[in-house]
Amino acid sequence: MNSMQNQQKADGELLHVFGKVVSILLILALLTILGFKYFSSVDNVGAQSFKREHTKLINMLAMVKAQWFTQGRPDLMPLDWNSFDGNAPNKHEQPELALIKMSKGGWPLPNQRDMVGCEQLWSQLLGREAERQHVVTAFDVSGNVCSYIDNNSAQLRYNLGTGRVKFLTKD
Repeated sequence: MNSMQNQQKADGELLHVFGKVVSILLILALLTILGFKYFSSVDNVGAQSFKREHTKLINMLAMVKAQWFTQGRPDLMPLDWNSFDGNAPNKHEQPELALIKMSKGGWPLPNQRDMVGCEQLWSQLLGREAERQHVVTAFDVSGNVCSYIDNNSAQLRYNLGTGRVKFLTKD
């Protein structure tokens, strides 16, 4: 009778331990699911941010081309961002002008046709350094394209000949 009580006690302890193991496994499964959903939403936020950069780049290219037309289609053009800003702090101050090469079609070109030139063009057009935004630049010689890739593998491709901008995602 004593051995039967010991067996029941051992079975009870084993069931108690088994219950704890099952509880821990359920909690781990729940945390895993929540983790995947969280990191998936973080990627979406990053992609949306880069999508905004796409829109901004298209708008900047249109403004630069308009400025190129008004300045008589020069090969090298100073960008006057204050002319687009109605809220410029002081119109009497000498604005900072960035010189940018222009194509015959009116599209901005990098000073040098390589990765560094594409990075400088990004900075000139969007006013931000690519490395601060965690954007990797690349230059495709055969396609005459500057590519800007964010850390979520979304990609902006700017064709230097046509001014066309494509937004590509990993999906």
